[in-house]
Amino acid sequence: MRGSNCGDKVDALRKRANEMKVALEAVQAKQRQQEKADARHLQALIGAAVVADVDGADTAEGAKKRAYVSEILARNTVSEAARAFLRVKGWL
Repeated sequence: MRGSNCGDKVDALRKRANEMKVALEAVQAKQRQQEKADARHLQALIGAAVVADVDGADTAEGAKKRAYVSEILARNTVSEAARAFLRVKGWL
């Protein structure tokens, strides 16, 4: 009788451990998803601020800032589709 009771406890603990593992994985997945959303939001805000700064500058200063941003884009944009889009929009 005693062995059966111990076995039941072990099974219950294993079941609980598996439930906790599943719950942890779900929380971690949600956290990764939130981090990706935050990164996209941050990129959009920074990009919008940079574009506004370039567009809002006087002609000489704006041209200098635009050239600087274009250099950064040329160095960091690897996707050919993205490069083509930037060319069409006048940033590369």
